[in-house]
Amino acid sequence: MTEYWSGSITFTGLGSGTDFDSIIEATMEVERYRLNRMETWDAMWSSKLEQVQRISEALSDYKTALKNLNSLGEFLAKTASSSNTSVLSATAGATASEGTHEVVVGQKAQNDIWTTTAGWDSADSVVTTEGGTFAVEYDGETLTLDVPAGTTLDGLVALINAHASMGNSIRASLINDGEQMHLQLRGLDLGAAHAVTILDQGDEALDGLAAGDFEHSQQAQNAKIKVDGYPAAADAWIERETNTISDVIEGVSITLRGVSDGQAVEISVETDTETIIANIESFLEQTNALRDAIRLLDESYTDENGDTVDTTGYMVRGNYGMDIIEQTLQNILSSRGLGFLYYDPTTGSGDVYASLSSVGITTDADENSATFGHLVIEYDVLEAALADDAGAVARLFASENDGVSYDACVSYGSSVATVTKAGAYEVTYTVADGQLVGATIDGQTANVDGWEITSTAGDASGLAVFANIREDGTYTGTVYLRQGKINQTLDAVTSFSTADKGTLQIIEDSYQTIIDNNLAAIEKEEARLAIKQQRLIERYAALEALLGTYETLNTSLESQLSNLSTFA
Repeated sequence: MTEYWSGSITFTGLGSGTDFDSIIEATMEVERYRLNRMETWDAMWSSKLEQVQRISEALSDYKTALKNLNSLGEFLAKTASSSNTSVLSATAGATASEGTHEVVVGQKAQNDIWTTTAGWDSADSVVTTEGGTFAVEYDGETLTLDVPAGTTLDGLVALINAHASMGNSIRASLINDGEQMHLQLRGLDLGAAHAVTILDQGDEALDGLAAGDFEHSQQAQNAKIKVDGYPAAADAWIERETNTISDVIEGVSITLRGVSDGQAVEISVETDTETIIANIESFLEQTNALRDAIRLLDESYTDENGDTVDTTGYMVRGNYGMDIIEQTLQNILSSRGLGFLYYDPTTGSGDVYASLSSVGITTDADENSATFGHLVIEYDVLEAALADDAGAVARLFASENDGVSYDACVSYGSSVATVTKAGAYEVTYTVADGQLVGATIDGQTANVDGWEITSTAGDASGLAVFANIREDGTYTGTVYLRQGKINQTLDAVTSFSTADKGTLQIIEDSYQTIIDNNLAAIEKEEARLAIKQQRLIERYAALEALLGTYETLNTSLESQLSNLSTFA
């Protein structure tokens, strides 16, 4: 378009009634070619920045969604049902084994409760006219409260509950039996060890609040259960101080609600495959949404010559940083799981489900499909995998620092979640004279303590393994630290979007710098044009005045010539 470039100007009508405004406007239009180019440049880079910011927002949403699915406890859904919910209820976590358990509840855990035998007419009744002390013993500690003269029953409750020590150990309240108000004290902790003892205060005792003035309305006691017939003796029990018991059956939390009168209550643990499938669908839905956001970068724009170009998005996608993001996510989702080993049916070692394709998840390559480019599920394959080993499927998606070794000479011990990187690590160790004398992990010298080997360097730092063969010799094995696809993706997304040095932030900062520099240049150009226009106005105003003078002179001359012709 001609307004972008300098060139010649043709004006008409200069011989009569000169339009200097049009001349100035046309001249300035030619002078604006640099500014027009800068403004087009600003629009283009602002569009690119907005697109990067949209991807940044999409990544933030993706990251939030992944965090809701990134642990086996959240992903591997299991249910626990009770055959008698009036006695107990149960929940199951990822580590719970499918099957049934029989639980007998002998008694629930209780706190200690004491209630005054005599009462007062109302909560406003004065309990002491002279003042005194009230004291209890709880968990081996004596707790004493000074009660001032004129304290009412309601006031005493408030003093007890507000006391720095007593209020953290017991809770006071009032019981209305229909005729009188009674003071009730209850220990705040369940279990036989947390008994409340009312202490006599002698001459300082408050009337009606001595030890003999209370009755023991509930005895502190532990919960007592038997699990799968253990312990077998009639008078032997598994005891806990709480009615929520989560450390007896692995992965199962039991909440006691009553006693079973010697009858066993059955707890059934099952894998909730529908929820697992829903979790997988959620992961894929969020992943596909991000892919769509990147695909939307393929938009068109009008270039500085007024032509439509279909590569605005490509200018963003072609950025090395955006290319890294897209390619990294694609590689994660299409490759073997980090730290996973393809299954070897001959040796029986490895992971049966080591990639998304192994559980029926692939990328739709049909360009005519509505889901082209999306991750899609072959439900028959996925459901068969879940029926075969739901735990292995869940591990593919949500495992984090899940260690395993398939070599007899070495076994996995532990790792540090925030330090040790997932992957496969070769372990070599030497035994001499019946002692472990040296070892390496991932080719680097490791610490040795008894039969434990710990890495202190590199990606394996914090990895601890155990030497299993203790005869003299040198042995080599491999330990695998597995990371599921969700956690692997989450780590990548986090690295892309960190506020200081994330890939997207670097791109945004780069584009913003270009925009800011261009805006500064636009301001300078606008200032130059303003000065140019003002000078043109001044010049043409002077020219117009000069032309006016000439026009007056011309009129005078014409008049004089006319007069001369009259005398001729």
